[in-house]
Amino acid sequence: MAAGALSAERQERQRETAEDRRLYVELGYTPVACRQCGVEALVKKNSRKHTSVQWTAAGVASCPEISAARAADPKAFVLGCPRMSDSIEAAVRDGVVVVPDA
Repeated sequence: MAAGALSAERQERQRETAEDRRLYVELGYTPVACRQCGVEALVKKNSRKHTSVQWTAAGVASCPEISAARAADPKAFVLGCPRMSDSIEAAVRDGVVVVPDA
C-alpha cells in the first residue's frame, strides 16, 4: 500500500474518532442539579437503561454522599450518588432529560 493511501486512511480514522468523541462525550448533555444538595452534573440518556453522567471536580468534592464514601474508605472507587440518580430519574420524568426513541 502506498504511503499516501495509508496516510489518508489514518486521517479518515482520526476524523471519525474525533466525531465519535464529540457525539459521545460532548453533545447532548443536560445539566441536572441534585434535588437533595444542589450539586450539578451533566447528564445524557443514550437509552432507558444507559445514562452518562459527567461530574466536575467541584461537584464530586461537594457531594455529601461521595464525600462520605471517600471518608469511610479513601481508596474506594465511588461510581456515583444515589441521590443524584433519583434526581436524574425525576428529570427524565419531567422531560428535562430526554431519552432518545422513548
